[in-house]
Amino acid sequence: MDRKELDKQMCLLQQGDENAFEVIYSETKRGLFSFIFSICKNYHTAEDLMQSAYIKLRASVGGYTPGSNALAWLFTIAKNLTLNELQRRKREVYSEFDAGSFELGHYTIDDKLPGQLLTTIMNTLSESESQIVLLHLVSGYKHREIAEMTGRPLGTVLWAYRNAIQKLQKVLKREEEE
Repeated sequence: MDRKELDKQMCLLQQGDENAFEVIYSETKRGLFSFIFSICKNYHTAEDLMQSAYIKLRASVGGYTPGSNALAWLFTIAKNLTLNELQRRKREVYSEFDAGSFELGHYTIDDKLPGQLLTTIMNTLSESESQIVLLHLVSGYKHREIAEMTGRPLGTVLWAYRNAIQKLQKVLKREEEE
């Protein structure tokens, strides 16, 4: 969905059109999940935060300015919710059982990214690199769109993507040789 169509759907949602929310959700869910997951690095938390982001979108859609970048607005909501959740969790104390109970290897993102590769991405790349790689490979966003969503220059996004792919290639080659 292009920027103008998403803006149109946001305006319809502001007017109370429930079908507009369904369109927005179906067109942005994979990218939003990938973005949140790249920050929090926990599959279940990313699912919960994605739903919270859509709830927040519905609650604050009146504050959306028509003609602005709706996708960047949604990603900002998601980023803020995710960072707030991570801050909240830093203050929590986990038992030994909780700390080791989550294994990424069994989870995938829409069958496009096998769990083991997802684990490698999350363990090898920095937060910003994993965001860019997941948004591009899983969600299919163009580098220009990723730059707009994340507020980074296009050259930085391209450079980070290239470096991230090179890192992954080295790690995967090393794993293959072992």
